[in-house]
Amino acid sequence: MAGGTGAFRAPAPGELGGLFDKFVPQMRERHRRDGLVEVLSAADLERVLKNPAPAVVLAAEGGDFLEGDFKRLERARAMGLVHLQLVHYRVSEVGDICTERPVHNGLSAFGKEVVAGCNRLGILVDVAHATPDGMAQVIELSSKPVIYSHGHLADYAPYYTMDLVRARGIGLPQAKAIAAKGGVVGFWALGSQYRSLGAMADALAGAAAKLGAAHVGIGSDMAGMPSTAIPTYVEFAELDGLLEKRGMQAGERDGVLGGNYLRVLRQALAG
Repeated sequence: MAGGTGAFRAPAPGELGGLFDKFVPQMRERHRRDGLVEVLSAADLERVLKNPAPAVVLAAEGGDFLEGDFKRLERARAMGLVHLQLVHYRVSEVGDICTERPVHNGLSAFGKEVVAGCNRLGILVDVAHATPDGMAQVIELSSKPVIYSHGHLADYAPYYTMDLVRARGIGLPQAKAIAAKGGVVGFWALGSQYRSLGAMADALAGAAAKLGAAHVGIGSDMAGMPSTAIPTYVEFAELDGLLEKRGMQAGERDGVLGGNYLRVLRQALAG
């Protein structure tokens, strides 16, 4: 491990799948209690956009819960999953992660099956935490645009022996490949990476110049990491003005601040 975060023990057979099956219904019950509309289909998304209301997309950070069983992916979609980050902090049956020595040289055979299954089932594919090889394989295999939900655009070639943050970056070749297929590169508002909201805006504007504004977004990880350049929704709203000052047009800003993600999500949900 490059440092900081990783699996500390091997899960027991059925453990990760069981946890998924346990917590998803609990999460959906909380959504109902909180009055959040769940976006489960393309029709749901269009209704929410036509009649705006607080809404949520059910996502999983890592396909570890699949445990190498494709039927679990079909079951997860039936339970409401619509956004799958393929890997997280554990080299799994799906593929390698960017902070550990590669085992599969990117995706496993099962991981490739998962990408195709996501395209068919209407699940958005997310390559955050994947290795450069894994990203390249996903981009080539996927019949639909994919996203890199949260990280940073690296001016170097990320490698697993680097420190945790540097290893998690996305190289420009992979970012351009995602953009070329209509996807989105999301920027993580990590405080050690962007010391101020202005620095975050600079990074977004710089990425837009390299990839096109239609292929840049924000993956704040706000609920999980409040000590970021975007600690609350107040700061998030301030990004609009900061991006305008950096020459970004209104439609481009709308895309970066959420519209680009919605476009790719709509394409994924089309099934």
